[in-house]
Amino acid sequence: MRIAGNVVTMAVLVGALMLGMAASARADGNMLTVTQDESSMERVIEQYLKDAHQITLTEKTLENNDLVLIDEEKGDPMPGYRIMIDTESVAKPADGKVTERAVTVQLYTGVKVPADKRADVLQAINEFTSKNWFFAAYVDQDDEIALQWSVNVMSQGLHAEYVYDGLVRVNKNWQNLWPSVAKALE
Repeated sequence: MRIAGNVVTMAVLVGALMLGMAASARADGNMLTVTQDESSMERVIEQYLKDAHQITLTEKTLENNDLVLIDEEKGDPMPGYRIMIDTESVAKPADGKVTERAVTVQLYTGVKVPADKRADVLQAINEFTSKNWFFAAYVDQDDEIALQWSVNVMSQGLHAEYVYDGLVRVNKNWQNLWPSVAKALE
């Protein structure tokens, strides 16, 4: 019984500590919180990446005032590629208020897959993702290889560093996947 009481006490203390950390993170401006519009969160991400990691992104406004952030990469040794960071509503109850938003880091490789190489490229992608299952890689509707990393922002918020982490991981995954794709395209 004493262990159960200590576990409950510890859970309460950890919960209070986490709430305090979340409150202080919100105060520093680097905490992503659920927004109702399609651009506020992107602007927080953009500023954070610039301030914390010296990454300058280009803003592009899509339809419905949806702001996306774009990073163009030289791609050495693979061909040049671009990365888009976007958010989208993933939970909107009947009242119409957004309660959860996903942040997606999307890497467009610029590599188009010819029809006669599609099976080999998909096999290379599948083999790689079976060992690295925490992201998505696929050939899109334009026959371009794309990689994606997403995180969810819920009511408790999420520190913007998680977006930087996704950016680093999607870049690293493309660097590691490229040799297999290049071989499949031969």
